[in-house]
Amino acid sequence: MNKINEGRRIIIAVTERSPLPALWRVAQEHLAGPHDELITFLVHDERWSRAASLPFTREISRISGRRQDFTQWRAAQLNDETAARLLCQLQRLAKGAQRRIVLEVLPEREIGDALDRLGVAADVLIVPSELKRRPVYAELVQLRCEILIVDSEE
Repeated sequence: MNKINEGRRIIIAVTERSPLPALWRVAQEHLAGPHDELITFLVHDERWSRAASLPFTREISRISGRRQDFTQWRAAQLNDETAARLLCQLQRLAKGAQRRIVLEVLPEREIGDALDRLGVAADVLIVPSELKRRPVYAELVQLRCEILIVDSEE
């Protein structure tokens, strides 16, 4: 799949609840050469957006107990916060390993099209076990590469 001067491509697929340190450790085990590329996909769970589209959905603050409408804007804000938190965590891990990382946020229902559009191919795909139970897993296995499933450490 790779030319002699090119490295391997390792993809980590994560969700909001994925055990990122465990996934990162597995990725590190497969990164060998200086040209190896590490890409992380945040598989964006669209259930927040669907819930926000319902007129009766409310958000209740854990701290104050205050209730407010759960809107599309709030769902988008939560998704942005999750991506930012994940990026910070990835940057810390990458800095410690002296690796460059790429983070792509992909909506779950569009992941197949996005992978085609981005021309993504992988040598190794690392996924948390929770993704195996979701429809997106069928799209990810289309990469036709070695797939490593990582159980949560909880």
